[in-house]
Amino acid sequence: MLYKKIIFSILLIFTVCVTIWANFINSKRNDFIYQDLNYLKLNYIELDSLKRNLVENKFINDSLLNREFSFSSLENHINNIDFFFNSNVFRSVDSKINIKINEKDPVMFLEYQNKYVDLNGEIIPLSKIYKPETTFFVGEIDSINLMKAIKISSIIKNDEFLFSHIDHIFMDQTNVYLKTVNQNYLIKFGSLNNIQEKLKKYKIFYGAKVKSDLFSEIEKINLSFKNQVVIENNKNEK
Repeated sequence: MLYKKIIFSILLIFTVCVTIWANFINSKRNDFIYQDLNYLKLNYIELDSLKRNLVENKFINDSLLNREFSFSSLENHINNIDFFFNSNVFRSVDSKINIKINEKDPVMFLEYQNKYVDLNGEIIPLSKIYKPETTFFVGEIDSINLMKAIKISSIIKNDEFLFSHIDHIFMDQTNVYLKTVNQNYLIKFGSLNNIQEKLKKYKIFYGAKVKSDLFSEIEKINLSFKNQVVIENNKNEK
């Protein structure tokens, strides 16, 4: 009988301890401190800047008081910061809150707005600590043509030759032009259709003629025509 009472007492004490521990962990489940974010690596802003932002918005506690928040509210707050594409807030096996942040990837710089854009056309403001390398777009552009110009810039950015070869993009009322880095001619892109094919056509043409003196005499290389590269010579050339 005594043995059973001892076993029962041990089980009761164990149950109480587990309950107390669970309540303690639960009470701390959304408590955030500065050090919990030190693993984050950001490009556009300093980590301390993000921490201050989260303190001001009550996601990080700088006192002994706990402030409850939902993971979705923290994710929404981070996602609304212009430099970030999305985020994921989750709990690790040791019950700590972790944040994964995907920053926006700039594919083009809009000179007239002094801002970058990503592949989705989302604006990325200038950063004080980070200057990404992208293709420049010079002049204004409407929202419809912007997405097509972004596609050109994205292809250029992901092509080693084109990224080092093209300086900037601009438009007139009907045509898109590419300006090369070390050559005086313009690449007349024409409409923003068949982008991949036109850039491939130019690369083949350039590779075939790069060792000749042809480029010093060219005013424009016209890619507007299907399956053709049309050369427009300088007006003062005969």
